[in-house]
Amino acid sequence: MGKTWGFSINETERMELEKIVLDNDQVGALEFLRSVIYRKVKEIEKPGSCFHDVNKPVQNVERPISKHKQLGDFD
Repeated sequence: MGKTWGFSINETERMELEKIVLDNDQVGALEFLRSVIYRKVKEIEKPGSCFHDVNKPVQNVERPISKHKQLGDFD
């Protein structure tokens, strides 16, 4: 079975996605995939990446939670 990844989008990205769908904007959709989705997938693939809600408890963590990337923290 392949890997499963999860990532979040912020409110601005969600609104952009909504606009793309409502406008049936194929060019905008491809640009959104390249500039938002693909960028986040590549970030997740980096060694040591860890994206999760820091408000939820995490067991057996080797480094402090404050050192982990938070959901939506891609910049």
